Amino acid sequence: MHKEDSKYYEQVVATKRMFGGKIFNVDVEQVILPNGIPSIREIVQHHGAVGIIPLVDDKMIFVRQWRAPLEQETLEIPAGKIDPDEGSDLQEVALREMNEELGLTTDKLEKVTAFYASPGYSNEKLTMYLAKNLKPVENKRPLDSDEFLNVEKLTLDEAKKYVEDGTICDSKTIYAITYWELLKSKGE
Repeated sequence: MHKEDSKYYEQVVATKRMFGGKIFNVDVEQVILPNGIPSIREIVQHHGAVGIIPLVDDKMIFVRQWRAPLEQETLEIPAGKIDPDEGSDLQEVALREMNEELGLTTDKLEKVTAFYASPGYSNEKLTMYLAKNLKPVENKRPLDSDEFLNVEKLTLDEAKKYVEDGTICDSKTIYAITYWELLKSKGE
């Protein structure tokens, strides 16, 4: 189906870039709603990101870091944004992030799914990968200059407790834990 064939289609009549940054841009769009009434949409344009579900033995590897928008420490799966100059090989982006954040690599990286983080106002698409057979990298990449984190391995029960207390609070990591629990229930 073409977008114009949707009965919910909103015709964009004008777009103005309000902010241009290195991680995202903010556009304001003037649209015509399906009922013919004009409206405004504020949209965060994002290059997308990858998330990695790194499993080793009976544990998943997480990173603990400070998140300024939340004003708290979080535990999250390793993840990173897709740089504008990177190609379409998202597995390479996932391997780069594993190298930087964990000092690990794998020959077994499998795409699990892709989803939109918050489609009400952003086009940020997260592509999730399952990583097994982890091994240390030969040449560790440095963390980004503004990145400070600690690597932690957790059991499923430990991870679920961190979800309950709010330390794990982002959608990609909660998805990863749910997926891990599903794998375990299947005996994988």
